[in-house]
Amino acid sequence: MNVTPRFTKTFLAVFVAGLIATTSAQSQNDMRPALVGNGPKSLVNLINTKHVMERSVQHGALFFYASVDPNGFPSYSKVWGMTKETEPLRDELRQKLSQARFVPAIYQHRPVFAGFYGTLAFSVVDGKPHLRIFANQELSELQKETDFIAPQPLTIPGHIYDFTKVKEPFGPWMNEDKPGVADMSLTIDASGHLKDVRVENIAPPEKQQYANAAVAIFRERVYLPAYRNGKPVDSTTHAKFYFVPAFYRLQ
Repeated sequence: MNVTPRFTKTFLAVFVAGLIATTSAQSQNDMRPALVGNGPKSLVNLINTKHVMERSVQHGALFFYASVDPNGFPSYSKVWGMTKETEPLRDELRQKLSQARFVPAIYQHRPVFAGFYGTLAFSVVDGKPHLRIFANQELSELQKETDFIAPQPLTIPGHIYDFTKVKEPFGPWMNEDKPGVADMSLTIDASGHLKDVRVENIAPPEKQQYANAAVAIFRERVYLPAYRNGKPVDSTTHAKFYFVPAFYRLQ
């Protein structure tokens, strides 16, 4: 992507840039991260860039999360990082995420449920729309447009998750508590082992029980490692974990 100076400044301001996430890790039979892919139902091909441009979006970027099922469909997704100017881009991304089909993650030779953290960047250059998607949300990686895929949390059928260690973070009644979000830092080695997890910020700030629950949940998860240029690597990355009382109690 040829990035203009103006777009570069905007890119820094909204913390993102993008590239279709691909990896030569597909050659590994036992382990592979979930990928955007490039088929007709892939997210990058579903986004109507002309429609976004017609709604006066010149440049912008968004973070998104998708729970990718073994069949490649996202069963849950969330978008954040919107500004007033990128609202049409947010609407387009939300709609097309529900229709997209990803390349599912592979763990121990079989497709599994995986959490995909991605970044979408859009710009209009010389009157033409340009769209890129990254499989990470790390500013340092996005600025350089590297081939980097962030670690992905997995749900493995048959694996025992001891969530009894997670104390109920909400009050006695669903409508007495507020939604929240924890900004997490994770250090994961090239084998997918979680070495460290920390809460860098919690909102609302008075809800320390949210932070405690987030750490306990992240420690119970199984992970795929980060991938750089198709190879698993050690990494320290960042992720958001959302607390919504009603939704949380449905899990």
